[in-house]
Amino acid sequence: MKRNRFRRPSGRTFAGSLVRGWILALGASALLLLCLTLICFKNADPSRLIKPCASVGFFVSAFLSGFLPAEFYKRRGLLIGLAGGAALALVFAVLSLILSDHGTVPALARWIGYPAILLLSTFGGLFGGAKRHVRRRRPRA
Repeated sequence: MKRNRFRRPSGRTFAGSLVRGWILALGASALLLLCLTLICFKNADPSRLIKPCASVGFFVSAFLSGFLPAEFYKRRGLLIGLAGGAALALVFAVLSLILSDHGTVPALARWIGYPAILLLSTFGGLFGGAKRHVRRRRPRA
């Protein structure tokens, strides 16, 4: 009997865990951005909070896009974190093409932003897919 490397004994597949965790990460990121928007709205001068809040939302959503799929799959955290980050970078690239003017976002910010997404989601995947149990040493006789 041939063993499938991408299917866990519990029935979790790589792609299923990636999609489920990534959708949950997008939902959590949307809630975070909503909370940060309300914080900016309630402040007397919201213009000085926009960039820090956007950075926090960017970093947390990139981390969660790798952490939550790896938490579902429990293995291959590096690979699943990188896949989650690549999907998030693709979504950000498509949204920036649709929503932004060509001259508003500097090219350097785009070249720094996409590798940052991949790096943060890979770290999230490593933390989410880490083994939770600790091996106990047997006492020496």
